[in-house]
Amino acid sequence: MTVDNPVSYFKSISSVRETTKQVFDYVEQNGGQGNHFKMELSKMGDVVDFLCSIIARDYGTDYSSIPPHGRWQHLNCGNVLRVESLIEQWSSAGVDEVEISRKLIDLFVFSVLVDAGAGNTWKYTTTEEGDKAFDRSEGLAVASYYLFVQGALSQDTNDKFKVNGKKLTELTMDEFCQGFQVSDANPLNGTEGRLKLIQNLGVALSTNPAIFGKEGRPGCLVDYLYSKCTKDNGTAVVDLNDVWNALMDGFTSIWPAGRTSIDGEPLGDAWVLDTKAKASGSDAFLDSIVTFHKLTQWLCYSLLVPLENYGYKFTIKNKDMQTGLPEYRNGGLFYDFGVLTLTDGAYKRGLALTQKLGDNSSSKIPTFTPEDGAIVEWRCLTIGLLDYLLPLVNKKLDYDLVLPQLIEAGSWKAGREIAAIKRPDTKGPPIELHSDGTVF
Repeated sequence: MTVDNPVSYFKSISSVRETTKQVFDYVEQNGGQGNHFKMELSKMGDVVDFLCSIIARDYGTDYSSIPPHGRWQHLNCGNVLRVESLIEQWSSAGVDEVEISRKLIDLFVFSVLVDAGAGNTWKYTTTEEGDKAFDRSEGLAVASYYLFVQGALSQDTNDKFKVNGKKLTELTMDEFCQGFQVSDANPLNGTEGRLKLIQNLGVALSTNPAIFGKEGRPGCLVDYLYSKCTKDNGTAVVDLNDVWNALMDGFTSIWPAGRTSIDGEPLGDAWVLDTKAKASGSDAFLDSIVTFHKLTQWLCYSLLVPLENYGYKFTIKNKDMQTGLPEYRNGGLFYDFGVLTLTDGAYKRGLALTQKLGDNSSSKIPTFTPEDGAIVEWRCLTIGLLDYLLPLVNKKLDYDLVLPQLIEAGSWKAGREIAAIKRPDTKGPPIELHSDGTVF
């Protein structure tokens, strides 16, 4: 490939759809045969029917009420309006709208960045309306909410509703385990990696005052974007690329060392894939790289609602540049309906790792590490399949959902529900990731 600045390109939001689409197109044009998966688009009709039945159950035909996918809904899981109650509390106390938007960004950034796969056994229990236990993304969201409202993330003795970088750098394993209710009986996947990510987040917040201010707060992103925006008849207009670049510039340093880099510059959630090299017709290093930036995209999705509805109430252009999220619920949906199947060699390789790890509860579920070609190709095909799915669903509904609505009302939820049907004992994904808690 020929680009003037490869590091900037692979960190860009545009690189995600462009690099992964090469893999999807190659597999489609190769008779559905990838290096690690087979793809059968003829089975997409079953996915559409299942997904649309879930939308009908939950929304009827009121499609306009479907919110964009974001962390807000997870924080409100169990039908408890936690976010709205905070906003009401702050408003009643005279907190101005810009500071409310900062506080929401504080909460959402922390909550999203701890939201990698929790595993099949971990739960977080609350005393809201009696003991309630939440697992996976919702459990991590509620745990992060309580850490936030209890002041565990703030160094401001006069305002506990903040997230400060210095406080995060000082978070200990004991404090983390207490906050997330981690124990031998309640293990959380990737505990050490997750804590390290939080501490690295603290360093990033503390060392980027141009973006995160003197306090080292995620919420200062609001003021940074306001300085970048244009004014159109009193409306603050900001391009998605400016939001994206601020997140990438601010947070790239938090990711673990050892991932794909160029001349020592880490690229974040970017990986080398043999299938991409075939699709490119070149085995050059740059031609084998695919990018996902899943947690950054999840963060961007989650921040758009508070940025648009509170404080400066930004109008954000080019939101359609974001892709579907390449994680196990969306990807599992396509696998469980047979649109994707592992090749025999990849399946045997995955089972061998499962057996090596001694996971008897998932003895027939293949396991891979994040850099394995099976995981990387799965994630590429997931992004392509979500783009392929959207017009099929819209045709059946006779309505134009946007991609964030499709994910929220359909693919993410459908992936979870088909997993529960197919694997009622664990309700887990059809492919396991042996993760450090920082991928998905």
